[in-house]
Amino acid sequence: MPSKYLLTGDSLSATEAERIGLITEVVPQAGLDEATYGLAARLAAGATRAIRWTKLTTNLPLRQLFHACFDTGIAYEMPSNATRDHAEAVAAFRDRRPPRFGR
Repeated sequence: MPSKYLLTGDSLSATEAERIGLITEVVPQAGLDEATYGLAARLAAGATRAIRWTKLTTNLPLRQLFHACFDTGIAYEMPSNATRDHAEAVAAFRDRRPPRFGR
């Protein structure tokens, strides 16, 4: 499901991000600071070494994926920035209109 958003550029609501597991919790904007600082305080009061090592462990696959894909991603991204489609996407964003890509 997340690849849909990469391939289409569709916006992703907080509710949808939570539903597909991209984020773990959605809170109202008015409660964001309280939720953020509450979680930070809870983590700071927790078993800091265990939390640190858990974070390191859970990030290992992400680091491996990053290193496996980054060079190829940049290799394709750079020339795509020089295309007419990219120029049109930037112009459409600037002009607040839907892009009109050529075929």
